Amino acid sequence: MIRKIGVTGAAGFIGGHLADYIDAQPGFEAVRIVREHFEERHLSSVVAGCEAIVHLAGVSRSDEPQQLYRINMELLEHLILAVRFAGVKPRILFGSTTHEAKQTKYHASKRDGRDRLDRAARELGFENVGVLMPNVFGPGGKPHYNSVVATFCADSRRGRRLTVHSDAGRVKLIYIDGLVRRLFELAAGDFPGNPVEIAPEFDVEVAGIAARVTGFAAGKRPEPEDRFGVLLYRTWLSYPEKEC
Repeated sequence: MIRKIGVTGAAGFIGGHLADYIDAQPGFEAVRIVREHFEERHLSSVVAGCEAIVHLAGVSRSDEPQQLYRINMELLEHLILAVRFAGVKPRILFGSTTHEAKQTKYHASKRDGRDRLDRAARELGFENVGVLMPNVFGPGGKPHYNSVVATFCADSRRGRRLTVHSDAGRVKLIYIDGLVRRLFELAAGDFPGNPVEIAPEFDVEVAGIAARVTGFAAGKRPEPEDRFGVLLYRTWLSYPEKEC
């Protein structure tokens, strides 16, 4: 019997990698839930066969913060209503961030979203897991949107000068493969509790990332035993070079 795991935001960076990872596991199938499913209002039929759903859909950046907050909360509400109408009780993972405490509308949507899902889970009787994720990098990350690593790598490949702000400090990171592996375990394994914080794999200086990426453009290559360097280089290579 095929075990189905729904992934909202399956067209995005994390969601796309997660769906591919699920499909690669024997006995599992990813149900890719994208914007059209929310817009066409037939989400209940899509989630009906899922034993778990990883909710990653949402807006991370916007020039209209209040609209960002509203969209993110509405997407979650649509998912809760779909589960209610379908009469199913899947485990729902809510993708959030380890920076949840920051005072922006995006971070507020994560805090309030987790609280809303907690209340819905108690009412409807399904398991829910708030997943606090560190910054993630890897091929497919959207420059000037997903992470500073994506921005540095894409800009470097296009021949642009990298800018590091004086207060940039350090950043805790996880590579996309490690993140989706952990999300799959949380969705398919024994109930892990609520919430769960995913540990980062690397703690690096932002200026150091810029320096290494600049080095790649100059022909330097990481040593095989330098895991962060190898993964950063793999990410760098995934972006197109500037047009000649």
